[in-house]
Amino acid sequence: MKHLVPEGRFLTHAEAEWRRFDLYINGDPWAAARLRRCAHRVNFFHGVAGKYDLDQPAGLPLGFEYYDRVAFINRDRMLRYLGAEIVTPQQAVLVGYPKLDALATGAHDGAAVRESLGLRSGYQTALYAPTYSEASSLHLAGEEIVEALVGAGLNIIVKLHDRSLDPDPRYNAGIDWRQRFAALEERLPSGRMRFVETSDASPLLAAADCMVTDHSSIGFEYLVLDRPLLVFDAPDLPQAARINPEKIVLLRSAASVVTTPAELGTRAVYALANPGDLSAARRRVARGLFFDPGHATERAVRLIKGLLRPSHADVPVAAAVQKVEEERT
Repeated sequence: MKHLVPEGRFLTHAEAEWRRFDLYINGDPWAAARLRRCAHRVNFFHGVAGKYDLDQPAGLPLGFEYYDRVAFINRDRMLRYLGAEIVTPQQAVLVGYPKLDALATGAHDGAAVRESLGLRSGYQTALYAPTYSEASSLHLAGEEIVEALVGAGLNIIVKLHDRSLDPDPRYNAGIDWRQRFAALEERLPSGRMRFVETSDASPLLAAADCMVTDHSSIGFEYLVLDRPLLVFDAPDLPQAARINPEKIVLLRSAASVVTTPAELGTRAVYALANPGDLSAARRRVARGLFFDPGHATERAVRLIKGLLRPSHADVPVAAAVQKVEEERT
């Protein structure tokens, strides 16, 4: 993580424990820092895929009771948490997904991203972004998936989940995926594949004409662009990743589902030639999962300012949410 943070600004959990903070912002309740001198805490969810019981975490030791506010990406999950009394009405705030704002507003130049990666011109581009798990498509057929897409006449960007690149073998079965995809890139024709490590996948989404995943939040995020999505079936993944079955059905309702690399190549070519197929489903799913995309950052900033400056408390946030809801109805 240190390479993502400016020099001198990174603190380990141990270094932060006794520091004084006005506000702690957390994106992963599984790995919250233990802070003994912190005035306020806010949790922002970092995904919508419904994995690891996060759609309904009753009984999980996630410590939501310690947060002043819990910022929800969509109304469905907020209502689930309220109904299960995991959070209180005073904690729950409907914010949306700040990460998605730049993608939703067209702030990323897809052509510029492709050029920066050195992808060969004259080919459409697919993004392969599987989740992490030994049961994922990456472990089933990751390299074959890339080869099939290149063989179908596409450029490929490969973006793995950060956990798949973690040195801890619990997350990757001891496979060095950096080495494996570096070797594959050497074997394939020049400029047809790029293996990318980045903390923000949104520019890669903007650069892709279609996307391949198995089950991931990034797959749902891609639907905001209303471009073809393909799901590579990984039959053991739902149980291994404890995925909400409703979310599996939801993602697949807006995607082409394939079971072999050979089928994937054929279906990708067809999807790119017929981009209007499933468009209505993609837009429907995106509307339901991401509250008012493009303006979530504004609401998040108001929320944070409200905690840092109590006189500006949550009234502006609530008013903004109510206004959007009224406009929708």
